[in-house]
Amino acid sequence: MQLLVFNFFWMTFNVILALIAVMLGQIGLKTKNKLFKSLVFIAWLVFLPNTIYLFTDLINLIHQWGKLNFYQTIVLIFQYLVLQIFGFVTFILALYPFEKSLRLLKINKQKIDLYLIALNLLVAFGITLGRVERINSWDVLEHPLKVLFASIHILSSFDLLGLTILFAAFSNISYFLLRKPVLKCISIYLSQADV
Repeated sequence: MQLLVFNFFWMTFNVILALIAVMLGQIGLKTKNKLFKSLVFIAWLVFLPNTIYLFTDLINLIHQWGKLNFYQTIVLIFQYLVLQIFGFVTFILALYPFEKSLRLLKINKQKIDLYLIALNLLVAFGITLGRVERINSWDVLEHPLKVLFASIHILSSFDLLGLTILFAAFSNISYFLLRKPVLKCISIYLSQADV
């Protein structure tokens, strides 16, 4: 039971970090002040990997499996299922304002797709920083040298670059495959909530 409570707290914290990226994406889309928009964009970029990063937390399920009784294991599976849903939904909701901003600038679809693919490579780099190097979003401000050395380590490791490319492929596939269904479900939900 303590394991389930422990999961609840760290999962909630990670979901909050992901929601910050969603919130920053919306603020960045709606603000008109260029300086403020730039600052929000930088913060958004730092927090964006926290969204799809939730998928990598599945590794904890492997370590926790078999430590609980049958009923607790059902709750454990439910916890991770909800976490995964939050990961994909927050990723799409956080990334979509960037795509929408590019569309508002009248950039053609092929270039937008290339920008999204490149951005997802940065997201994947952030995931590798977090999962392997244990770098947190706030380390960018609190421990910039730690972030720099961790980045150099990733860039100088063939294995970690390969992992980053796998994360980038996963992020791109997730976004391009799930974007329309997730946005459609959200818009249906919001339209029903307005009634």
